[in-house]
Amino acid sequence: MSKTTDKMEAAAQKIVDLMEREGTNWVKPWISTAAAHNVVSKKAYRGINTFWLGLAAYANDYTSNEWATFKQWGELGATINKGEKGTDIFFFSRMIKKDAETGKDKAIGFWKYFTVFNASQVSGYESPVKASENAFSISTVDNYISNTGADIVHGKDGAFFSVKDDFIGMPTKTDFESVEGYYSTLLHELTHWTGHNSRLDRITSTSKSDEEYAKEELVAECGSALLCTLLGVTREPTPDHAKYLNAWIRHIKDNPKAIFTAMSKAQKAIDFLEKFQCKEDKRLVA
Repeated sequence: MSKTTDKMEAAAQKIVDLMEREGTNWVKPWISTAAAHNVVSKKAYRGINTFWLGLAAYANDYTSNEWATFKQWGELGATINKGEKGTDIFFFSRMIKKDAETGKDKAIGFWKYFTVFNASQVSGYESPVKASENAFSISTVDNYISNTGADIVHGKDGAFFSVKDDFIGMPTKTDFESVEGYYSTLLHELTHWTGHNSRLDRITSTSKSDEEYAKEELVAECGSALLCTLLGVTREPTPDHAKYLNAWIRHIKDNPKAIFTAMSKAQKAIDFLEKFQCKEDKRLVA
């Protein structure tokens, strides 16, 4: 077993522990801070790394959302404080190799990891800007959703995405206990919307008792949380999703890379939604 695989399995186990401890609120620890980004490239981390770095910041009370490798901090003239431990981040990469039988080039995918440190763990560096969370703006979120062109029908008994008729059904906003609850639910359904066969063609089952449907629910749960971070929405847990928790836990235990796959698909959903946004409305994609 490779060192990368060992680290991915350890990360997956921590996520399972979080699910078992927090229940439907399992994503809260990693969306409570602004999206993490690399201090050198200024690019936001994506997918599973948004989750993982947010969780590390929450668990260790880091006040910064800036991260970099040991080498990058050194190049900036900063030093890692004694006793500090780094946080692993994961990337999927590809390499071209010749097939031994056919002699033709073929792409081989594999995971690799890097270790990064938060700005709160170093000395000799002062951020030019203070970390701040995205301010929640109803108009901003409404514009983001409207720009997608998704067909949203209000007045329904529950929240759902109809694959057959290609529309999102939602109760009225006043039926929710809070505005944040309404939007975090709608963003969950909007993630489902991206999976229609006319878009990302991700949804393979519509039977709620099917294991594949539970996997799609995990993608939507991750997508909603990433979108909440992106748009400054305080995410509220959805009780209806509690019934999928055991299936998610079982699936991740059986295949630790499942959470990485779900996060990757959630990130692709957000990348798809970003294409609809006006240039001036775009933000860093988490």
